[in-house]
Amino acid sequence: MEHYERHCPPPERRFNCLIPPPHGYKVPIKWPKSRDIVWKANIPHTHLAKEKSDQNWMIDAGEKIKFPGGGTHFHHGADKYISSIANMLNFKDNIINNEGMLRTVLDVGCGVASFGGYLLSSNVIAMSLAPNDVHQNQIQFALERGIPAYLGVLGTKRLPYPSRSFELAHCSRCRIDWLQRDGILMLELDRLLRPGGYFAYSSPEAYAQDEEDRRIWKEMSSLAERMCWKIAEKKNQTVIWVKPLNNDCYRSRPRGTNPPLCKSGDDPDSVWGVTMEACITPYPEREYLSYSSCNFLPFIAYLLAEYL
Repeated sequence: MEHYERHCPPPERRFNCLIPPPHGYKVPIKWPKSRDIVWKANIPHTHLAKEKSDQNWMIDAGEKIKFPGGGTHFHHGADKYISSIANMLNFKDNIINNEGMLRTVLDVGCGVASFGGYLLSSNVIAMSLAPNDVHQNQIQFALERGIPAYLGVLGTKRLPYPSRSFELAHCSRCRIDWLQRDGILMLELDRLLRPGGYFAYSSPEAYAQDEEDRRIWKEMSSLAERMCWKIAEKKNQTVIWVKPLNNDCYRSRPRGTNPPLCKSGDDPDSVWGVTMEACITPYPEREYLSYSSCNFLPFIAYLLAEYL
């Protein structure tokens, strides 16, 4: 499997010098303290701290920037917001990792990544995704805090993850047009979610009552239904959809329903430079045990006959 591994470049392409840190750069504060406070000198663009000061994202504190854990949709802290999502899903003790059943999260439009930072204390790893935007890269705050994050965008290419990589996708006021190009961006989330995975969406379309928001919500709901997503819970400002566990719903859709299933030759795990398609990625067609439809009695009888 050597050809799958990363390799150092040949000698003629290697650099022969060390890149010095920027002028005034300080040794970063170590995790877990860095979740809540970082050196201002290490972040070249800090005007976002003033712009979002009324939303509790961060506080300019002289030589440091403090992160109370707030956000556009969670003024009272990411930890309370995360607990509310766990409560909506009836997870034990309102703990988001659901006794180890939920471990990986994709946070789309992550801001300064407080959502992902607070998930770590629940033994959940989040990949925070932020675009190169008008705020001169919000992601710089996430990386300085020590939170897994990368600069990227839901655009025309697949995100660099194989299919079924995440148990939960999250979007809180991420300003993404989920309906564009026949819902291709929601279909990309569908490719990335595991069977029974969730999409937590906090945005005005889910709760506001003006005409445009109602129109968007109606069309998003219709698209999600045709994708076989079901609403697990809708409360206050957040809706959570759940992805099906198997292909049964896809097979039962009327002929000609859009979005279509992806072609059988499509590789859902091929990602580098692969153009997104407006189609549903079905699960592999092979024998497997399904909690929803499997009769375990023959299997138990086989075990008894084999080992007793």
